[in-house]
Amino acid sequence: MLCMLPSILGTLIFFVVPYFRMVYYSLLDNQFRRNFVGLRNYIRVVKNQYFLLASKNSILLILLGVPVLVIAAIILSLFIRFYLEESRWKWIRYAFILPMFLPTAAVSLIWRELFSGASTALPVYTLYWWKNMGISIILLVSAFSSVNPEILQSAKIDGAGNIKRHIFITLPMNMPIIIFVTLLGIVNSFRIFKESYLFYGNHYPPDYSYTLQYYINNNFYKLNYQVLSSSAIITSLYVALLVFAFLKWQKRFQY
Repeated sequence: MLCMLPSILGTLIFFVVPYFRMVYYSLLDNQFRRNFVGLRNYIRVVKNQYFLLASKNSILLILLGVPVLVIAAIILSLFIRFYLEESRWKWIRYAFILPMFLPTAAVSLIWRELFSGASTALPVYTLYWWKNMGISIILLVSAFSSVNPEILQSAKIDGAGNIKRHIFITLPMNMPIIIFVTLLGIVNSFRIFKESYLFYGNHYPPDYSYTLQYYINNNFYKLNYQVLSSSAIITSLYVALLVFAFLKWQKRFQY
């Protein structure tokens, strides 16, 4: 408990207390008069056209970006684990970790050159895939390495081909980690704001890339703490519900 105390105190001071203070601000008319208005700020937020636009784009990033990320990570992980020599994988894994250490500002400059004429949200999607693919592959390769090779060998003797062995043995046995990687991808989709902000270089990107983080950030610049707090609470509830649903689903596959 003594070793955990600094971490617990840090969490309380920098996360828990500010969160409840944010809940408090979301129930007031403004930060000066501080009159209680109930859910008026929340109603104002959910009726706002820019909040609805931001919610739509954030949901699209989850529905389109996360499946591509997970499917590509699974395919590459299967190839690396079962069809690539261990000595080569030893060096490739460093390349997968590299996106986590490269400065975001430098990467955004490169992306500007690559997608200078883009008129879709593809640059943000590719930034998201590039940044999260490596950690997803590392987690999946580690999980696939835990599969007993004797089970796969037995299936091969019975006539099961490579694809069937992976579909009916490797993937089902590792569903908890696949669900975890999916959940990690969803949570990280809410953290792509910095990359998108640096790519577009302003507070108001094109409508197709305007996400919830932009909406919250713009209200922060306007010192509109009531709308900021309400929209942040709603966004946190989005994430909490998704995490709860996926953790509930994950329990079905635990042995």
